[in-house]
Formats: sequence, structure tokens, C-alpha cells
Amino acid sequence: MLISGVVLLLAFAALFCFQAYTLKQHSAHELAVVGEITAHNCAAAVMFKDEDAAAQILGGLKTMPQIVSARLELMDQQGLAFFGSARDEHEIKAARLKSGFWIDGNRILLAQPVVPTGTREGTLYLLADLQAMTSQLLKLYGGIFALVLAASLLLAFLLSSQFLRFITDPILRLAGTARTIADHKDYSVRANRICGDEVGVLTDAFNQMLTQIQSQDSALQGAQRELQEQVNALQREINEREQAQEALRISQQKLLESSRLAGMAEVATGVLHNVGNVLNSVNVSAGLVVEKLRRSKAPKLAKAALLLTSQNGNLAEYLATDPNGQKLPAYLSKLGEFFVAENVELLQEVDQLGRNIEHIKEVVAMQQSYAKVSGVFENLAAHHLVEDAISMNIGAFERHHIVVDRQFSPVPLVRVDRHKVLQILINLLRNAKYALDESKRADKWITISVSAVNDRSVHIVVADNGIGISPENLTRIFAHGFTTREEGHGFGLHSGALAAHAMGGSLSVTSAGTGHGATFTLELPIAPTVPNA
Repeated sequence: MLISGVVLLLAFAALFCFQAYTLKQHSAHELAVVGEITAHNCAAAVMFKDEDAAAQILGGLKTMPQIVSARLELMDQQGLAFFGSARDEHEIKAARLKSGFWIDGNRILLAQPVVPTGTREGTLYLLADLQAMTSQLLKLYGGIFALVLAASLLLAFLLSSQFLRFITDPILRLAGTARTIADHKDYSVRANRICGDEVGVLTDAFNQMLTQIQSQDSALQGAQRELQEQVNALQREINEREQAQEALRISQQKLLESSRLAGMAEVATGVLHNVGNVLNSVNVSAGLVVEKLRRSKAPKLAKAALLLTSQNGNLAEYLATDPNGQKLPAYLSKLGEFFVAENVELLQEVDQLGRNIEHIKEVVAMQQSYAKVSGVFENLAAHHLVEDAISMNIGAFERHHIVVDRQFSPVPLVRVDRHKVLQILINLLRNAKYALDESKRADKWITISVSAVNDRSVHIVVADNGIGISPENLTRIFAHGFTTREEGHGFGLHSGALAAHAMGGSLSVTSAGTGHGATFTLELPIAPTVPNA
């Protein structure tokens, strides 16, 4: 019924549009004929500018209902005759049409030239409004459409009521069965076959489909049970894996903490070694001062002074006649020279003692400054960091007669944690010292170079001519707990590699083998350049 109504509506709409278009074209043609005749009749009135004759001719157009306004004007746009409303006159003037038609919806404006003797003398304007005719046409077609639609709907209702018992009721029962199955998920329900036509065939096909769905549902439920068991097993495995990962995380945290403590111990050990070496020099200087004071001739000076004071009133005779008195001035002169030399030696030892104590203060202050900024990234000069690490080990290098060769190239600042860099460098320098001690060489040297290999990183290379590293140990040198020294703990290089990685750099090693020394390369990131404002 709905489709029939829509089709009828579209058909009547198309027919109405066609009729409206035809009406408009017919009206325009009719208006052109009327305009041509009227313009011919108005030729004399225009020629003689007879307003009464023009008004009488235009008044005859009022008998045509579609013409709502007419205007006759001369070439200078002076009106000769007019009938209609002020709105119509304004619309005619606004159009400024010289000749031909102007159509706006249901309104048609015609401009017809008035040519009395072969020369255009004026213009006749006719304005037609087809609104009334269109409304009548619309009412006519609306009434026809309503009657046809009512008849169609009545016929459709009568036919559908007859088909309801044969088609709709069985389909509704089939739909009710499908709804019951969907609500209760019971695929054992079957639809009743009422007739043997196409609906009956559809019912049989529906029941067969239910049979297949029931079997597939049973198989699916079995698969779901198996899948649920697998999911449960997988969940247990995931829980076990999460527990293992948590245990691993805790172990890694403990390992990192141990590495951090080991790194702090490396730095502290370096400081203590250097302080110990300086303290040895302090002890030597203090011993020399004590020994010189013990061997001082100050008691002899006091004895000579006692001899002089014992000759009260007879000092001149004593110095002139007594053999001992005669020797006393020379003795006092030599004693003075000895005291002067002894004073110089004591001043030198005391000065050396002060320098050693100042060195201890500098090392301790340096360690304190590094400890305060631990964990903070700064833009630092790489060679300053190297010099600090060397200063903390210089005492050991001097005591073991190790030559330190510095090869510093101009490089950009690096963005690092100075405490971690100091930890790494002190460990590398101490390992180099131990490697040189084990080599038993007479010529011991350590070369420390600083260079920028690219625009991203700075390399600090620590090379020695010590015992070297065997090929099988090169791959294990940075492993946690690996060491070749009996008193070593295996934390230094491992924690150093972790610290370098945490700063965005790396720590690597090369060696030609045992007896050929080793070269460690610490790569540090260059500090980003701040653009000029």
C-alpha cells in the first residue's frame, strides 16, 4: 500500500510539473501574441502621444485574468498609460527589459517594442501572473490523486486481507518460532508446517537450518569448554610468569643497588688509595722533622751559653787567655751555620708536609663535590673529568713509577652525571695500574686521550701496556661478578657499563691478547646546543 501510494504520488507530481511547464509555455506564447497585437494597436497613440487612446487600448487587456498589469512608455521611459498595482509598476521598471520575456516563478513579463513606421517609438510591457491558474491546476490534480489513492488503498486492503490467511499468518508463526529460539537459545524448537506451498518449503528449510545450528552449537560449546580450559591454563602460566618477572625485577633492583654501592666503593677506594699515598709522604716528612729535631745541636748551644754566663765579670779575660774560651767564638759561628742549614731543611720538610696535607684536603673536597651532585646531569668538559680522576690516583701512579700521557683534543661539552663518569674513570685507571703491576714491566705507561669522533659523542680512551686481556675474556669482561683478580669483586666494569648506558653512552674494550695491553673506550653524549635567541 505504501509503495503504491508513493508511485502514484511521483506519477502525479511528474504529470503536474509537466502540465505546469506546458501551461507556462502556452501562457508565454499567448502573451506574446496579445502583446504583438496590442503593440500594433498602440502605434498611433504612441506616435501622437495620445494618453487617452493608450489607456483605452490597455484597458481592454483587463478582460484577460492572467494579465495583472500593463504599461506603455515612450523611448525616454516616460509612461504613456498604465494599469495595475504600484508593486507591479516597480517590478516592470526594475526589470529594465528591452524586449522578450522575463520569467520569475509564476510571473511572466513581456517587453514588446512599438514600431509605428519602421522606427521604434516606445515599449509595451505586459505582466502576467499564473498563480491562480497554477493553484487551480494543483487543486485539480490533488483531487484526482486523492481519489485514485483512495481507490488504490481500498483495493490493496481488500487484496491483502485475502492474502493474510495464506501468506502472512504462516510467516508470522515462523517469525514467532524464530523469536522464541532467539530469546531462549533453544535450538531444539521446530516450526509447524501448515501448508505445502512455498511457505511450507520455507518452513522445512528453516527446520533443517535449526538442526544444523543445533549440531554446530553443541560442537561450539565443546570447543568453548576446551578453549576455557586453555585460557585458564594460560592465565595460570601468565600469573607464574608475572611472579617470575616480579622476582626478576626485584633481583635486578638489588643488582643495580649492589652495582651502585660497588661503584661508590670504587670511588671511595680510589680516594682512600690516593689519600694513603699522600699520608705516606706525610709520615716520611714528619719522621724526617722528628729525626732532625732529635739530632739538633740546640743542647750544645745551651752548654756554650752556660760557659759564658759562668764567667761573670771575667768574660773578656776568659775569651782571650783560656784555651776553651779562645775556641768558643769559632764554635758558636759553626753552630750558627749549622742552625741556619738545619732551619732550611726543616722549612722544606714542613712546606712539603703542608702541600701533602693540602692535597689530601683537595681530594676529599673533590669527592664531596662529586657526591653532592650524584644523579644530576650537567654540561661538563670531558678533560676536566679526566683530570679529576687522575688527581685521585696520581699518588699511586707516582709510587709505582707509572707515566701518564695526556692527549686531549678540543671537544664539545658532554651531558653526563659527573659522579658516574668519575666512578667509571677511577675504575679504569685502577684496573690499568693493576694490569701494569702484574706485567712486571720496567716501562709502565697509561695513555688517556679525549676526542670527538662525530657530532654526537666524545670518546675518552684509557690505554695501557699492561698484562692485557685474553680473547676468551673479552666477551665476559663486563659480566656481573667476573674478575681475574683474587681480591676483585667483579662489580666495577659491570656497573661502569650500566652507568655509561644510563647516560646515553657506552663502555667498550679491545686487546690484542695477553701481554699486549688493553684499551677501554668510554663514549659520552655531546650536550645539545642551545640555539641563539
